[in-house]
Amino acid sequence: MQTTTPDPIKPVLDEEGKKFLQSVRLSRMVLPVLLGLAAVAYLFYSQFDAEKFKRIDWSVSALMWIAAAFGLLLLRHLSYAFRLRVLTHGQFSLWKCIQLIVLWEFSSALTPTAKGGPFVMLFVLTKEKVPAGRTAVAVLYTMIFDSGFFVFLIPTFLLIYGPPMLFPGMTSYNDVGLASGTFFVTYGMMLVYWTTITLFVMAKPQLGKAILHWLAKRPIFKKRAARLDLLGDEFVLAAKEIREQNWKFHVSVLLGTLGSWTAKFLMINCIIIALAPDTPVDGATQAFIYARLVAMFTIMTFSPTPGGAGLAEIALAGFISDYVPDGVGIVVALIWRAMAYYGYLLVGAIVVPAWVNSVFGKKEVGTTE
Repeated sequence: MQTTTPDPIKPVLDEEGKKFLQSVRLSRMVLPVLLGLAAVAYLFYSQFDAEKFKRIDWSVSALMWIAAAFGLLLLRHLSYAFRLRVLTHGQFSLWKCIQLIVLWEFSSALTPTAKGGPFVMLFVLTKEKVPAGRTAVAVLYTMIFDSGFFVFLIPTFLLIYGPPMLFPGMTSYNDVGLASGTFFVTYGMMLVYWTTITLFVMAKPQLGKAILHWLAKRPIFKKRAARLDLLGDEFVLAAKEIREQNWKFHVSVLLGTLGSWTAKFLMINCIIIALAPDTPVDGATQAFIYARLVAMFTIMTFSPTPGGAGLAEIALAGFISDYVPDGVGIVVALIWRAMAYYGYLLVGAIVVPAWVNSVFGKKEVGTTE
């Protein structure tokens, strides 16, 4: 009688699937919305100035800049979808990739920034019948390129702009307040994370697998043992798949990454120009604001709230306070979050149940309600 060897990946994916389906319940939208409203209420109480608000000129020019911001949001989404299509070797149509990115963004919006991560994507792509090697590349190469964007860009910006880039009014790196202190700690963690993943995927996959399998056997990591074992196996699969790709594959992934992250920040530049028309539109000023936003997102990398809800609104108003007057910064934050965060909650509320139904059947659709 032939016996079948149990698949060690299945229990991990089943557990991740359970967590994923729980995380995308529509009822989970209540917490981030309440946090966002609380932040807005705080900003209104502490900063809102009716006179300055009345001075906002909702002219055709302002509306055009806001439309440009929305266009950049779409470009960001398309860049993500393009990159996913490249990583999966065109297994999905561009439209399918667009839908999967909505699902991914919706999940991210409902979970703390530091959670979710590669195992959610691993679960989704596995359910979409993507081969194991391609799934490993899609997950790990995304981690490498997204982290690498910040790892390389931040030192470049610091060399060009110095301490003022980190927060308005900073004149020295010794001004270790909450913003600057958190920035350097977060960047250090990001650098270690990127270096480790890149080393294990690109150079020493067997070493990475051995280390993770060794850690999985330690009592302290008992609850994470299955995840560690799976991630170790993914290093080997990804390394093999990556070595087989030509230069066009790597360049395409790079372009998709640069397009998505650049559009993510430039959309905020456009909203600032729309509501604070005195802000210089020259390249030097806009590049500095862009660098400041990169610093802000670095600090928020490990936000404890779902999708950075509440913190993002307050943070943006503070980080752009030297360009946008008090009372107007809150409006900039509201428009930005309405587009890039709450918009995904609304669209995801439609797309996610349809995806769950198509993958699991109607029985599971109730999980998202």
